[in-house]
Amino acid sequence: MPSIDSADVIASVREQFGPGFVSGRIDAEDEARRFIEGHLGRMDAARIAELGRIFNRHEKLGRIRYDRFTPGFTGAIMDKLGRDPETFNRMTDLLWRPPIEESLTTLGQIFAYRPTFAHAGSSLPSYLLYLRDPVRFGVCINATMRGLHAITGNDYRANGRDAYERFCADLRHWRETNDVAPQEADAILTTVMRRDVPLKTEPALPPTGRRLTTEEVATRCYLPVEQVDQWVEALTTGMRQAVFHGPPGTGKTFVARLLARHLATSPDHIEIVQFHPAYSYEDFIEGLRPEAGDGGLRYEVRAGLFARLCDRAASAPGETFVLIVDEMNRADLAAVFGELLFLLEYRGDTLVTLPYSQRRFSVPENVFLLGTMNTADRSLALMDFALRRRFNAFPLLPDEAVLAGWAGERSAHNADLAGGVFRLIRDRVGLEASVCPGHSYWMTEALDAAAAVRIWDYQLRPYLGEFWFERPQELAQLDTEVRALIAELA
Repeated sequence: MPSIDSADVIASVREQFGPGFVSGRIDAEDEARRFIEGHLGRMDAARIAELGRIFNRHEKLGRIRYDRFTPGFTGAIMDKLGRDPETFNRMTDLLWRPPIEESLTTLGQIFAYRPTFAHAGSSLPSYLLYLRDPVRFGVCINATMRGLHAITGNDYRANGRDAYERFCADLRHWRETNDVAPQEADAILTTVMRRDVPLKTEPALPPTGRRLTTEEVATRCYLPVEQVDQWVEALTTGMRQAVFHGPPGTGKTFVARLLARHLATSPDHIEIVQFHPAYSYEDFIEGLRPEAGDGGLRYEVRAGLFARLCDRAASAPGETFVLIVDEMNRADLAAVFGELLFLLEYRGDTLVTLPYSQRRFSVPENVFLLGTMNTADRSLALMDFALRRRFNAFPLLPDEAVLAGWAGERSAHNADLAGGVFRLIRDRVGLEASVCPGHSYWMTEALDAAAAVRIWDYQLRPYLGEFWFERPQELAQLDTEVRALIAELA
């Protein structure tokens, strides 16, 4: 466990928030208490939404903001709770009106069985107890629980009364030790959580002279070693070229680069290129290029990237070489590959005459070609058939097991949040859909509600909007459900 300097974090956060850090939050808490007392038992959807804004209000550098806790307090949580005001009023009454010990038992029951207060998550019930006694109680948000874990080494889960009281006791001890006001704790512990990453560091790649084993490739990709062995078997006993294809975020380039470290006898024997619409045969195989001379410009034949790699491989028959072509489908593949289509199938001593240099050329047996293709941009079926039948097709689909394996090695990662939102989007879009977003979107360190909302707002929602432009109602419904789930799980 890393060493966390609480004093340094506390000073930094106080400076970031300014002099109204605590007082602005106390004012909002006082208003929340008055609002609850004035409307207890008779809140409608509008008042429930208003209460959420009060919960989330605070001050930062003199400006009023509404993002103190989870974004759900000003959105998804309160919107969903507002659809069933009767349950909200009944549960709020049980957490607010009885003696504190009775309300604490109610909270434990809610944590143990979430449908008791559906959509409230752990943040809202615990915030109500916090409002009743800020010194004794804390607000259960994953970011603050993971921040406290980074300091104490203890694990915290909002799954019952005993677990909640342990969290509150450790929180209170930490606050008292560091002279932290109850209103400061959530912001400081969230900052601790963000600094406490990555808890799991990737092992260094082996020295330049050593190839990765298939076990090492599988471990780094969080894939079964049998899968990697099958890929290697397909490449070494048949066609020596393959394309990894799948939706965005499935790790195609990452996997291809690691597999190349197994196939190539040296990292120096690996080349990588990204295709684009302007990429041509002249770039890939050979072409005429202008050269400045005494009499002005002259044109010389220059070998392209793949031809140069083949020449290197031909001069070192005991070695293996790999070319990775990223985003293969963004170029005019038939034009870029030219006679390479023939040579990939008939390797070794089969020669063709190149059009510019007129030299005889072949593709050596010790060259592998790995491509990646984003099926959301263009389906694999749209590849020229003559090209497609000369490549092994290795699908990479959104994979919950990969996400779980990655998250399982990082105690600072909110696996429940990542997995829950991933599954929701996957199931709604459809696993077999060419646009289904992959797992790597959620393989981000220190995932909390704010980070999850940013991933959804700025990466996934615009991406799905482009492909679902004829289905705006479905996207709007998914947007509502994603925000609600983030709010509940964070």
